[in-house]
Amino acid sequence: MGKERSEKEKVGGGEHNKRNMFVSCVVMNSCAAELKLVLTALLVLCSIATLFQILPSRFAISASDLRFCISRITTTTTTTTTTIAPLNSTTTTIPLTPSPPSAQKDQVADNGVIKRVFNPYGSAAYNFITMGAYRGGHNTFAIIGLASKPLLLYSTPTYQCEWVPESPSASNSTFSTVSYRILPDWGYGRVYTVVVVNCTFSEAVNGENSGGKLFLEASTSGGGDKNLNITDRFEVLNESPGDLNMSPFSSKPQYDYLYCGSPLYGGLSPQRVREWIAYHVRLFGERSHFVIHDAGGVHEEVLEVLKPWMELGYVTLQDIKEQERFDGYYHNQFMVVNDCLHRYKFLAKWMFFFDLDEYIYLPPKNTIKSVLDSLSGYTQFTFEQMPMSSKLCLSADYGRYYRKWGFEKLVYRDVKRGIRRDRKYAIQPRNVFATGVHMSQNFAGKTTYKTEGKIKYFHYHGTIAQRREPCRNLLNVTEINFENVPYVLDTTMRDLAWSVKKFELKMIGPKVPHPHLLAVSKRPRRFRHKFSINDGQLWFSFSTV
Repeated sequence: MGKERSEKEKVGGGEHNKRNMFVSCVVMNSCAAELKLVLTALLVLCSIATLFQILPSRFAISASDLRFCISRITTTTTTTTTTIAPLNSTTTTIPLTPSPPSAQKDQVADNGVIKRVFNPYGSAAYNFITMGAYRGGHNTFAIIGLASKPLLLYSTPTYQCEWVPESPSASNSTFSTVSYRILPDWGYGRVYTVVVVNCTFSEAVNGENSGGKLFLEASTSGGGDKNLNITDRFEVLNESPGDLNMSPFSSKPQYDYLYCGSPLYGGLSPQRVREWIAYHVRLFGERSHFVIHDAGGVHEEVLEVLKPWMELGYVTLQDIKEQERFDGYYHNQFMVVNDCLHRYKFLAKWMFFFDLDEYIYLPPKNTIKSVLDSLSGYTQFTFEQMPMSSKLCLSADYGRYYRKWGFEKLVYRDVKRGIRRDRKYAIQPRNVFATGVHMSQNFAGKTTYKTEGKIKYFHYHGTIAQRREPCRNLLNVTEINFENVPYVLDTTMRDLAWSVKKFELKMIGPKVPHPHLLAVSKRPRRFRHKFSINDGQLWFSFSTV
């Protein structure tokens, strides 16, 4: 049977090939005219290409001109368009056309005056760079990104939002609104500065949950070239039909407390990260969450420390290393915290903004709930700093300091007076439009700075970026003047270390390596010891060799 079937297949295949050849011949005869037309077109194109090779260079099209043209071609996979209009024109914008292939030249007027010309090429900065766009209610949106700082500083660029329904109809049509911008980075920007664009429409958007897209039109309004108004129109948000969920805007937040972290970069100490996350998960409790932004600092060992807390649902890690392409202030810190604000705005009752070398502290018999309940009448509150030495430790820890955690062994507090020290803050995010690093200036409601006795933070400056052992000097005194700075012994945080270690063991078990394996990449082989007398007190210091 198998042999008969194979023979039939061979015969059938032969007949099929004959039929194909017959059909091909018919098609070739009927398409002869079309083939001649195609061949003629190819011949013309080849002739033009050959002609360009022998023309003078001023008539040639450069590679940059070709790239410029190609970048402006609208395809089905992009919704970004750029238009140009004369600045004083009463007409609407016109499609962008490439600049002339040849440069203009100086001319001599009839009166002998030489008229100089200026030929622009390329662009100095992008018009707008988006990080995120988020719905803020029935009719309002926030777009977070970067824009050219010179453009915003010396010109008046404008932004307009447009909502395009998925299926336009008489009751569901396209409509626009003029937006207003917020510049929250206090002028710290470099090539780029942070922009928060607020789009508030006069009516509900996507009320039927039928889907649609939000577009932003960013216009230079004569910035960069006073003769032109360059407008870029691009999609910033896409809502698919049936995907809109309005419940977060009116329901109880998922978290009571959410931490928005600044960008982490450099060679961070995994041990310090370990201590920080265990301490604050214990402080804020079960209904808390931590958003960590990796700008290059979350290397393999740091990720190993964070992974158990990520698996428990306490930590979200975002890779933001791509933002390093754009030259903004401090790894675009202001953009990152504003994106965090609007991304999680309706998921948390309170948001905290501070760094990984800073530890929130509450006095005894207080809880985070009791403190924040007493401040619930304020949209924002700030709290004071307790600066700690990153070098001075107790001589009682000699021989076992490497087993102790950073906030357990760094026990000398800076008490120098007459210095304005940075404060950190917390907000109720639903009332905040944009935020900063040390406080927000764009919110509805009240703010207070009178939080002494309720909440403060201990700052171990620089320790998060040290992989070596932080203890450089071991002391047995309660007061000391070190490097012209007065210090006093303060064991407030030291006294909490045992409880935090016990909490970590309960929550994640022995998943994290021993402290001395995380603190330094390679343990020192020996130490250089030094005894000295300072202000009548005996000092013991050492350094690794």
